[in-house]
Amino acid sequence: MKALRAELQMDGRLEVRSKDESDAVLSVTLTKFDLEPLAYARIDKKPSALVSEYRMTLTAKAVLSDTQTGEVILENPVVLGESEFPYVADLTSTKRAGLPKAANDLARKVVSATVTAW
Repeated sequence: MKALRAELQMDGRLEVRSKDESDAVLSVTLTKFDLEPLAYARIDKKPSALVSEYRMTLTAKAVLSDTQTGEVILENPVVLGESEFPYVADLTSTKRAGLPKAANDLARKVVSATVTAW
């Protein structure tokens, strides 16, 4: 996940290294993806079924393990990354617009918990 690597590098308190050179391994598994309508467009001052705004939620599990012993240092079974964004041209483009924000939010929360535990 590019967002996780970028967040780790930006934070600066931990280094990204190969598994052989690391004291610990961080494993993040995406477990759920949700796209929820938040607002609907109004056409001729009447409510419609056209969605104008969405919320994307990425749910992941994060596990930090000691590379020598395999002991779990931190296990967070539910980490949420969210973003809210307007509908763009089509649903595929809309998802593409919201995904980086949700991924960055998820990465920030995983790194924060990892640094605190470490």
